[in-house]
Amino acid sequence: MRKIVVVSTLAAVAACGGDAGTGTLAAEIWGEDFIEHGIPASEFADGWSVTFGKFLVSVGGLTLARGGSPPDVSDDTQRVFDVTRAGPFPILTRVVPSGRYDTTSYRLAPATAATVPGNCAEADLDLMRDRGYSVYVEGTAQKAGRTKTFRWAFATDTTYHACQSTAVVDSNAAASIQITIHGDHLFYDDLFSSTPAVTFEVVAGADADDDGEVTPAELQAFDIRTLPNYGTGSTGIDNLWDFVSHLTRTLGHIDGEGHCETR
Repeated sequence: MRKIVVVSTLAAVAACGGDAGTGTLAAEIWGEDFIEHGIPASEFADGWSVTFGKFLVSVGGLTLARGGSPPDVSDDTQRVFDVTRAGPFPILTRVVPSGRYDTTSYRLAPATAATVPGNCAEADLDLMRDRGYSVYVEGTAQKAGRTKTFRWAFATDTTYHACQSTAVVDSNAAASIQITIHGDHLFYDDLFSSTPAVTFEVVAGADADDDGEVTPAELQAFDIRTLPNYGTGSTGIDNLWDFVSHLTRTLGHIDGEGHCETR
């Protein structure tokens, strides 16, 4: 009877994921070259280029799971990152059971008083918390001697779920999952096309007073209903500000180009 008890205890330890069945899983965030170094003219259908001075995102609601199982990692901490800085930047690291972590979710949501800095400056954290922003961008667009600047802030709230992450944690080994932010999506010309063009000419044309800065108010006043592109589906969106705001819901991906569902 004593031998049976000992064997059963050892089996239970192994089944619960002792040292031999665990590894390290890290989550990180990156803005890719397009945010760090700028979007070149070759990526735009109309010859513009864009560089970002700031690209702040408020990220939280992180869960990391194996398939349809309950998450092995759940972290509700909301953090603000400036993804113009050279990354990727770590979010958290956890010891987890070994396995394939192919189901990730996270949220780009308005910052609150409880939001903490990820890698951002204190002034940027205050801006996001005081105004309740989820995304804030500053940038400069250029084409053939023309220059337009923009400072746009958004309070959209988007959950990215069922993200098809690719991390495999082996016993006593490390793996990582990356939240990838795609800055070029702000300049798509269609809300639902699988092959939208990246453009800026229409945005530049919204600068009604021609002072060189394209403001949210100018985008709000710009009617897109007569444009041959700028597809809006059944959203009822009729102005350029609401169009760009909707595009902020497409910024997040997983592990580079990995797909997520959104709500």
